[in-house]
Amino acid sequence: MKNKKINFSKIVILSSVLIISFCARKTEHLPKDKILAQIGDKIITASDFKRRAEYTIRPQYCNRDNYIHRKIVLNSLIAEKLLALETGEDNELTSTEQFQDYLKGRREQSMRQWLFYKDYYDKVVLDTSEIRKKYKLAGREYNIEYVSLKDSAIAQEIQNQLNNGSGFDEVFSGLEDIPQRKVKWESPEHKTVHNALYSEELQKGQVIGPLRIEKDYYMIMRIAGWSDFRFITDDDVRTRINDVREKMKMETALANYTVFVKDLMKGKRIEFNRETFKKLVNIIGQLYLASSKDKENEFNKRFWNKESDEVILDAVGSEIDEIADETLLEIDGEIWTVSRFRKELNIHPLLFRKKRMKKREFAEQFKFAIADLIRDKYIAQEAEKRGYDKTPVVESNVQMWQDFLLALYGRNNYLESIGKMSNFYEKHLKVIEEDLNPYIVNLQKKYQNEIEINTELFEKIQLTNIDMVVLQKNVPFPVIVPNFPLVTTHDRLDYGRKMSFEN
Repeated sequence: MKNKKINFSKIVILSSVLIISFCARKTEHLPKDKILAQIGDKIITASDFKRRAEYTIRPQYCNRDNYIHRKIVLNSLIAEKLLALETGEDNELTSTEQFQDYLKGRREQSMRQWLFYKDYYDKVVLDTSEIRKKYKLAGREYNIEYVSLKDSAIAQEIQNQLNNGSGFDEVFSGLEDIPQRKVKWESPEHKTVHNALYSEELQKGQVIGPLRIEKDYYMIMRIAGWSDFRFITDDDVRTRINDVREKMKMETALANYTVFVKDLMKGKRIEFNRETFKKLVNIIGQLYLASSKDKENEFNKRFWNKESDEVILDAVGSEIDEIADETLLEIDGEIWTVSRFRKELNIHPLLFRKKRMKKREFAEQFKFAIADLIRDKYIAQEAEKRGYDKTPVVESNVQMWQDFLLALYGRNNYLESIGKMSNFYEKHLKVIEEDLNPYIVNLQKKYQNEIEINTELFEKIQLTNIDMVVLQKNVPFPVIVPNFPLVTTHDRLDYGRKMSFEN
């Protein structure tokens, strides 16, 4: 039997590094005046309040930005914490492997993000002259002509023709039409294209490239012209400077982070068991690559979380069970069976670099996805060595998801106990008003002495009226915050006590 080896030094270069979306910049130590409410040992910050209200869809009874709706939002988040307290951390849910693995996965993702933010993003020092240079170019909106090339040999031949004096029009004279598009500083372009356009002064008619965008994909551009938008107000100028600084800082941090990951994975190789890998590819690929709409819908139901790119293998059932004990791969002398791989997916759902692919590409992309999972596992281990598993930011994020799950479990158990679970699915608002509201009031009374609310801070908070769900890209758990808790419609803060700031 011949096994296939993958050199990680190549894998890391191909991998997309984490794009961090710490939507509110957090510090390691949280001042008490940033805490909106405290319920026992659980806290809700002003940032938590806004994110839980704005990064997911709120129910109609509290989806506006008025005082009554904001109070319902706060009461709902406090009620979630009360339900979590009442449920406790020793129950049938918390004892399940799936629950523990999920929270471990959330923790490891937060650890990786904090490592990036603390050790790379936060340590970037920018050159002021470079900021000014980029700022001058950031107002340009280019009109570019471009040709995409999918063969390195053709790209090299075109490069040779250009070097030998042939012009853009001459080289591409055989094309009936050359596409054009406009590109702004803030356009979501590949970084190679963005850097080519916004690093130096360019002239009309200037030819750029061929640029290597990715393996077997090149682009050559010609500047057809540009318009230069200049701001007039001081606020607009400051906004652009901040945008330029942020983009430069992120690019520098990502470049340094990529070097760190390459060094971390240097010398590590994955050796796949060819036969087992082939079986796994056949099991997963036959559904992933299904072409008909019915098969696509079935695949989505069985494999994918509808809000994300998370691959879930639990649904394949007996097909996976039959090969569970077979060796899938070896990394650093450690054997991974299919069963071990399946468990790792509970902690780190699999992400494919290419969302759409041909059948012949699937095995390679599946292999890359496994390599990315293993890479992230090593990064999480390094983050733990640095003590980032215990940082308040990480603990707070894990606590948010744990409390959400405990509250959901507690709410559903209560509704089951009074025979209203099926009613809740049919008419949740009626059940909330008739059954959950009184239950939450009883919990407010029970934990009366453990609830503190920062009313002064609450008065200053405003919310958007726009419904949206905010996701992160290129991470195993893309949903940033849990669903809004459907537990109460109370609009009065007539419980607990006003938060004290005395030491």
